Order: sequence, then structure tokens, then C-alpha cells
Amino acid sequence: MKNRLNITTDTKTWFNRWSNKYDCTLGSISFHKELLDLIVRNSGVKAGDRILDIGCGTGLLSLKLLRKKNCFITGVDCSEEMTAIFKDKIKRLKLKDVVSVNLMDAASLKFEPGTFDIVVSSVTLHHLKHKLPALKTIFRILKSGGIFIVGEVDMDTTGKHTDPGRLKRILRVLEQEYIPALKDAGVEALFKMYDNGRKHILNEGEYCVSLRQWAALCRKAGFAPVGIKRVSNHKCFGIVSAKKP
Repeated sequence: MKNRLNITTDTKTWFNRWSNKYDCTLGSISFHKELLDLIVRNSGVKAGDRILDIGCGTGLLSLKLLRKKNCFITGVDCSEEMTAIFKDKIKRLKLKDVVSVNLMDAASLKFEPGTFDIVVSSVTLHHLKHKLPALKTIFRILKSGGIFIVGEVDMDTTGKHTDPGRLKRILRVLEQEYIPALKDAGVEALFKMYDNGRKHILNEGEYCVSLRQWAALCRKAGFAPVGIKRVSNHKCFGIVSAKKP
């Protein structure tokens, strides 16, 4: 059975259970914070820009963008628990005039063509098994000259589960997640990342591809130019920045 993000129900439940600990686990790990900073630096956000944050979760990326410039954010996510935390932040910070949050399917974004100046997404779109249709939708809802930035782990999980080479390829990347998780956020963060690693290996709601594969998909969707940048201290994380001509 599929849910609204086109991932397994178990994966959605997994994220809902993680919601109260998300900020102090993944949100506290160096590679994640630096990935979000890399997205913001390369977004080119200007005052008044309209930005869509796909997989906004508890609002970590959206709030960084707002601190950079006075822009307008629309956040979408499939987790009611995650968005509830973000909505509480919006209320406490008195941001309701510049931020809105919606439960919405990342595979079926309901916006008019040319709505946004910028679309961003951080460690979210790999949950979609079929990525190209979503990228084509993102291309459509961007304005001409608009920017799409996807921040992801540079990990190719394609191939047969019986292939030892595939497993070695994945484990080399997962090791680069586990050690910073333990150092920066403790055993609880390591446990969550370790549990998530199993899902990557088995493709249970996690369908990661490499940054080069993301770039190729963006070109197929019509974006040009398309570029790749990596997190300085954590090379297994990076962004693909793509422009709508």
C-alpha cells in the first residue's frame, strides 16, 4: 500500500515516530547542517522570492532561507507530525505571513505553472522510486530562470540486492553517515541513521541515486545548466543545482 509521498506506509510511520527527535538527531549532525547551508548559499534567494520547500519536515531548511532573505516559503511534507512541529515554530516565531505548510504528495505537486522562483528539497526526493515525473513537475511550476536545488547523499543504490559490489558501494557511504552521527549527536542519532541504512540497502522506501544520476535526470526534465557541488567536509553529501531556461 502506498501513501501520499509514494513511499511505503511503514516509512511514513517511521518518519512520524522520528518527528519529536528529528531536530536533535539528524538536524544536529554536521553533514546535515552543512548540506542545508550549501543549499541556501547556492539558492541565490532574493527578497520577495517565492520558494517551495519539498519535504520541509520540521522547517530546518525553510528557516535558514528566511534568515538569509525576506522571502515567502511554501512547505510541503507527507508527515503530519513533522509539519505540526514546523507549524508550532511558525506560530512561536510569528512567521505566518511569510510561511505556509501543507500536507502534499511530492509526486503530485498541486501548483500552477510558473508559481515559484526557487524550489528546494533536502534528503527527501530519494524516497520517490520514479523521480523523473516529479522533476518534470518541478520544472513546470518554476518560473523561467528559476532555480531548483536538490540536496542529497551521493549514494547509488540501484542494482540487484544479490550483488556484493552494490552492498560494498552503499556501505562505504553509510560509514560516512554513522561516524558523524555518533560524534555530533550521540547514540540515539546513530541508531536512527543505522536503522535508516537498512532501508537504503533493501530499497524499502529509500531509492537513493548518485549526484551524477540526479544531474542526468534534471537534464532530462529540461533543466540547463545543471551543476554539482559537494559539502566541503563530507564529500558523500552535496547538491545538484538546476536552472529552468
